[in-house]
Amino acid sequence: MSTGSASERRSQEERRGEAERRLLEAAAEAVAEFGPSQLTLATVGERAGYSRGLVTHHFGSKGAMMERLVGTVSEQFRDEILGKTGSGSAIEALRGFLDIYFTVVADLPPINRARLVLWADAVATPSERRAIVLASDREFREELTERITRGQRAGEFATEVDPRGLAITVVGVLRGIALQSMLDPELDLAAARRELEQMLFARLAPQHISDPHKEGQHR
Repeated sequence: MSTGSASERRSQEERRGEAERRLLEAAAEAVAEFGPSQLTLATVGERAGYSRGLVTHHFGSKGAMMERLVGTVSEQFRDEILGKTGSGSAIEALRGFLDIYFTVVADLPPINRARLVLWADAVATPSERRAIVLASDREFREELTERITRGQRAGEFATEVDPRGLAITVVGVLRGIALQSMLDPELDLAAARRELEQMLFARLAPQHISDPHKEGQHR
C-alpha cells in the first residue's frame, strides 16, 4: 500500500468519525429537547449539517442510531462521573464522586440530559435499548457498592451497612435529584447535596469515627 493510499484512508476514517460524532451530538440534543419518540433521521441530519441519507448511511435505521446513542451517552457518563474521583481514602473518594455528580447536574450538558431522558424511556418503553441502559445502571451501582465495601475493609465505614442496598438507595436519590433539576431550574442543589451528605456519612460512619469534613467546619 502506498503512503498516499494510507493517508487517504486515514483521512476518510477521520471524516467518518467526525461525522458520526456530530450526528450523535445532534441526536443527543434532539432527544434532550423533545424526547426519542419524535426524533427522526432527517432532524438529526439537519441539526448536524448533513443529509438524512448520510445518517442512514452511518446507522442504517433510527433504531440502530438510538442504540448507538444509548451506548455513547452511557460511556461518557461512566468516564465523566466514575472515572475522575481519583484515589485516597474511601471518604475522600466518595466525596469526590458527589462533587463531580452535583457539578454535572448543576449545568447538565445535552449528552447527560439525553441520558436521563433515555433512562426514563427505557423504563416506559421496552426495547433493545433497555439492555444497554440496564447494564449501565448495574455498573453504576456496582461501582458504588465496591467503593463502600472498600471503605468497610479499610475501617472507614460501618461494617453493619449493606453496601449493595446503600448503593441502590444512593443511585435512586441522585437520579431523582437530577430529574427534578431538569424540570425545575430553580431547584436548590446545594441544599440537596448537604442533606444527602449528612445522611450518607452519618450512615457510613463507625461509632468511633466522625466525618472529618464536618470536624473541619467546627475548628
